[in-house]
Amino acid sequence: MNSEFNPKDILLVFGANIRKTREAQGLGIAELASSIKYDRGCLSLLEYGEQNIEYITALNLARKLNAPFPALFSRNYFNDLLSDNSFNSLTFTEDDYLLVFIENIQKIMRNKQLKQIEFYGATDIQTAIVSRIMHRKAQNPTIRTLYAMAYTVDADMYSLFSRTEEKIWFLHLIQMKQMWLTWYVNIAMKIML
Repeated sequence: MNSEFNPKDILLVFGANIRKTREAQGLGIAELASSIKYDRGCLSLLEYGEQNIEYITALNLARKLNAPFPALFSRNYFNDLLSDNSFNSLTFTEDDYLLVFIENIQKIMRNKQLKQIEFYGATDIQTAIVSRIMHRKAQNPTIRTLYAMAYTVDADMYSLFSRTEEKIWFLHLIQMKQMWLTWYVNIAMKIML
């Protein structure tokens, strides 16, 4: 784990991405809140990282904004979409993201040989909550709780909510950008010589 656990980190990222996406689509905060039957004041607090949110509400926001759910947890979400001119090409895809999250957590735990008990020491997350989530008994945990689990296994929320195919596509995109940059630098160096 790279830094001290601060649950506000992910709430700031998620909230800012919701706010920027909402504004880019020309939606008012009251209009968005009403459309998902969520309190306007709570949505305002959420957009500034001051409000925790339940998984299903986060999913409803992504669905209403037609935004890719995992990407809303990325620090680079909005900048990457604007820089690639692909804002309209990435849309919400229906999936059981909580199951994807749990499966990815379990894979990391196996790879790192972590025990479920290790969730409890690094954060103030309760043992019963983690157990219920891992055994699919809790269907609507808070984003703060899921972030605590992600922090414990040292993984980002974007990756944990993403299926392998999405990760491969994203990594391929990064590799293509790196290859293009390397090619460009090589050409520039040859021109300079």
